[in-house]
Parts: sequence; C-alpha cells; structure tokens
Amino acid sequence: MELMEAIQKRRSVRRYQDREVPRELLEEILEAACWAPSADNLQPWYFVALTRPEDIALLRETMEKVSEEIKPYLQEMFPRHPRVVAETTGFLRRLGGAPVYVLAFLQKDYGHTRDAVIESTAAAIQNLHLAAHERGLGTCWVNAVTGLGYGPVLQQLFAPDKGEFVSLISVGWPDHTPRTPGRKPGRWEIR
Repeated sequence: MELMEAIQKRRSVRRYQDREVPRELLEEILEAACWAPSADNLQPWYFVALTRPEDIALLRETMEKVSEEIKPYLQEMFPRHPRVVAETTGFLRRLGGAPVYVLAFLQKDYGHTRDAVIESTAAAIQNLHLAAHERGLGTCWVNAVTGLGYGPVLQQLFAPDKGEFVSLISVGWPDHTPRTPGRKPGRWEIR
C-alpha cells in the first residue's frame, strides 16, 4: 500500500469483528508508532496494549461512566441529531467490541516542553493508525476520556508508573467500511 493511499483511505472504525489480533501484528504497529518524530528526540510516549479480558472489562467499566457523562454535552452539541448521540454513547460504552485497546501515556512530566511532547505522542499515534490500516486493521482515536477527566483513572489502573494518560485507541478487524467524510476546503496555503 502506498503512503498516500493509506493516508486517504484510513478511517475511524467503530465496529469490530470478534476476531483476535495476533501478538506479532500488535508488536509491528507499536514498533511503527515508536518510529515517529519527536521534539528533542525525547520519544516521550509509552504504550500499553490491553488484550486480556479482565483488563478490557476494567476499561469498559470506566468507559460506561464516560459514556453517561458525555451524553448531556452531545445532546447540547447535536440537538437535532439524537441518532449521533446514541451512536456515540453506544460506541464509548462498548468501544465497538474491539479486541485490543492501546493506551498512550507521557512517560514523565516534561514541564516547559509539554506541548511538544503531546504533539510528539500524537505523531506516534498517527503512525500507529497508519501501520494498523496498512495491515488491514481498523482503529479509532478516542479522546473523550481525557476531556472528562478519566485519564488519571486509566493511568492508575493500567500504568501507574508510566506517566500521564494521553489517549485511547481501539484496534481490531473492521466489521464495516466507514464512509469517506468530505474534506473542508481552505485548510492550507503556500506563500
């Protein structure tokens, strides 16, 4: 798969097949994530891939709370689209039934370079998405956790000594092909 094809065809997948992702494949996409560029070459990220049923059950308990807490915000944001509210809260509750969830952390407090290490970790997450897509896997980047303050909960549950929780990515074999969303015009210029 060519890079531009991967960039243009990758989609956020919100429904997954009940099918295991081989460990070797997970290792490949996590390794690809770690090849991202980073500010001052800090490589500030730390990833935890949840595959064990007991870990996934703990994650889903937290996501049930996230789903309930975000519902009023979504209802306000989409007052004429109750289906969007239902689909989003349903996805958050079950995370699409993915067999793997990757949690991204910042390894330590980087103080004055915080924005740069967040950006670096985002680049690593993008690498993870593209590497997964190239191998036929679907992913979805979930940020509602941090927005509602549940990051410390996930940090304590899954990586108490690995730094601040940044984001959650669901990973699995897609059960559908999401439609291609339009691109907004006027997002760049050349001077």
